[in-house]
This record gives sequence, structure tokens and C-alpha cells, in this order.
Amino acid sequence: MNDNLLLLNISNYNVKFVNELKYQVRSNPKKYALQTAQAVEGAFIQILLKSMRSSLSKDNLLDNNQSRLYTDIYDQKLSEEVSKKGIGLTDIILKQIQI
Repeated sequence: MNDNLLLLNISNYNVKFVNELKYQVRSNPKKYALQTAQAVEGAFIQILLKSMRSSLSKDNLLDNNQSRLYTDIYDQKLSEEVSKKGIGLTDIILKQIQI
């Protein structure tokens, strides 16, 4: 049940995030296209990390609210660092935005 609520919160946040990015790109496509593509790639990486973490076993001693908070923060920072170099999605997203 708790995982379902977490996924719902992530989904709601991502919908708001994507809507804000759409507005930015529509208002000034040349200025915000690259920034938007990188932000979407970062969000994708963060969701990917969160999904991978949720597949791990929850039967350890360190599984509590505090450790989950720290791993969420770690995953966020890790996704920011990985998205700086990119995994190749930025170029694909840019092509889709510019169509």
C-alpha cells in the first residue's frame, strides 16, 4: 500500500513537472529546449533509480523512514550527476521537441 502511494505521489509530481516544462518550451522554444530535454532525462533517471531500489528486498535492519529519506536524496543527487553527462536521451527529446 505504501509503495502505491509513493508511486502515486511520484506520478503526480512528474505530471506537474512535465506540464511546467511544456509551458516553458511553448513560450520560448529556442531558449528552453535544451534545458527541458536535460530536465526530462534527469527525471527519467531518477524514476529509474527509484524503481530499481524498490525491487530490492525490504528485509534488512536498515529499512526505516530515515534510511529511505537518505536513499531518496542520494538517488536524486546521483540522477543529477548522471544527467549532466547524459545517457543519450537528451538528443532524442530535442528532436521530438523541435518537430
